[in-house]
Amino acid sequence: MTAFLPGVELSRHFYAEAVRPLLGDLPHAAARLGPGSDVLGLDTPRSTDHDWGPRLELFVDTDIGPLSAMLSARLPKRFRGWSTHFEPPGARVRSMAGTDGPVDHYVTITPFPAWCHAQLGFDPAAGVTTGDWLSTPWQRLAEFTGGAVFHDPDQTLSRVRERLRWYPADLWRYVLAAQWQRIAEEEAFPARAAEAGDEPGARVLTARLCREAARLLLLLSRRWPPYSKWLLASLPAGPAAWQLTSALRARDAREREDVLCTTFEMLAEQQNELGLAAELPATRREFFDRGYGVIGAGRFAEALQAAITDPGLRDRPLIGSIDQISDSVAVLTDPTMCRALSASLHRP
Repeated sequence: MTAFLPGVELSRHFYAEAVRPLLGDLPHAAARLGPGSDVLGLDTPRSTDHDWGPRLELFVDTDIGPLSAMLSARLPKRFRGWSTHFEPPGARVRSMAGTDGPVDHYVTITPFPAWCHAQLGFDPAAGVTTGDWLSTPWQRLAEFTGGAVFHDPDQTLSRVRERLRWYPADLWRYVLAAQWQRIAEEEAFPARAAEAGDEPGARVLTARLCREAARLLLLLSRRWPPYSKWLLASLPAGPAAWQLTSALRARDAREREDVLCTTFEMLAEQQNELGLAAELPATRREFFDRGYGVIGAGRFAEALQAAITDPGLRDRPLIGSIDQISDSVAVLTDPTMCRALSASLHRP
């Protein structure tokens, strides 16, 4: 068994020791960006069964065909114990395999603007509009700003990655407001379901609120929320994360309510500390006269919306970014679809 090495580190060595020496004076940039658990720093030995191994993104403005053929002919068949040959050729999901012939490598060779369009639907080097921000899934932004850059002589990659590191202030307020609004829509539901004798329903609703709370915690922490598989694994360590996961283990309605309210109180305090909107009491309250404890999430959404200085953004309906509009995998993995759906709902 070959000792496991985090994929980004393996790719860094692969570029420096195997790919770079073959490129001569060819102008290029190199990185490990885009889809993959390795880019998020969440890969494990289990990850090695697909889309993992000696791979990288090579950005060039030259004829790609001869360059790819040269690498196929001259790359070593194994690197640090891992195969550099991937099968099936050109498939969406590929795995390392042995070969006696040329290497079908996993070096993605493309011009950087073309790669940006394929991943995001636009070229951020030309600027990032409000529509671009709202139509780009958080997972794609995490993949774009995660991973590592290995060679960037004119700093194009680094500048663009920094540009996409986080939302401008008003957009941050808007997306946070939309996230609080999502919580406001269901925060009283677990207690009502339990009161009606629907314990399984109350647990499902609690899990839904935990998902929204996890996303809110990441957004407040200036971290792009990844898709569901990695959501809880990406939470910053701290009391809020611990409380949130405790809600999933709660034994009865009262315990669930208390843990959820404590979680939201912590998140409300975190928002107050950021100074993005008027400070509000970060304390639970009764849901009308029903006796259910809630944070009153709608008031935090309203405060954030009122603090937005851009009138065009402040007056938009609180539907938020594409991740807050849809969780369809078919939509979120298709930049064209994301942009069309977001644009149709965010008409001036």
